[in-house]
Amino acid sequence: GGLGREPGNYAEYTVLEEHIAQPKPASLDFVQAAGGPLVLITAWEALFDRARLSTGQTVLVHAGAGGVGHVAVQLARWAGAQVAATVGSTEKAAFVASLGVERTIDYHREDFVEAVMEWTAGRGVDVALDTVGPEVFSQSQAAVAHYGDLVTLLDPGPDMNWKEARNRNLRIGFELMLTPMLRDDLPKARDHHGEILRRCADLVDKGLLRIEVTETFPLEQAAEAHRRIEEGHTQGKRVLTID
Repeated sequence: GGLGREPGNYAEYTVLEEHIAQPKPASLDFVQAAGGPLVLITAWEALFDRARLSTGQTVLVHAGAGGVGHVAVQLARWAGAQVAATVGSTEKAAFVASLGVERTIDYHREDFVEAVMEWTAGRGVDVALDTVGPEVFSQSQAAVAHYGDLVTLLDPGPDMNWKEARNRNLRIGFELMLTPMLRDDLPKARDHHGEILRRCADLVDKGLLRIEVTETFPLEQAAEAHRRIEEGHTQGKRVLTID
């Protein structure tokens, strides 16, 4: 595995520049802490840097029980927003409800756009975060209020129909936390990652944010961990451990 331009993350040791490292939350062990940085930075940037989320707004988080999703719903609640989240099972619905989600939407049983419109009295949410892919991103355009924000972590693809987004005058945001790691000329963005991790560590140690690690796998079972994710059995984070 690799992150940014550096290959070989599935290893016992790696070399990194000192300024990239940040102290882990004191209340977490190393397994829990390992599940944090990527999802913490991604969720924070998506909500606060891309969507500029503010107190009192409404937010829809897709795959709210997933790695990025379960952090995003907590951060949105901490910021004073009302949160809805899509999930794929009753178990995941209970999980996100325990994190403060007010409206859980089982996408197997409900049309999420209709559910959002009912929840917001026909207005739509102020912010929608797509962590799933092009089809969900496309459908989400109709669930966002006029002049709202729609942020995606993925490439919408070349065939996206932007008509609904244009008619609603939506602000579209793309979140890729790897950007500062792929370039050498974005030092402020790299420093911002450190700021995010320090702030999130404080929230974790105060009991206001948690990293849910649902499964661990020894390093030699990395392929099995990927298989589980590909099958859709994703709730919280999965961590590879090294003895």
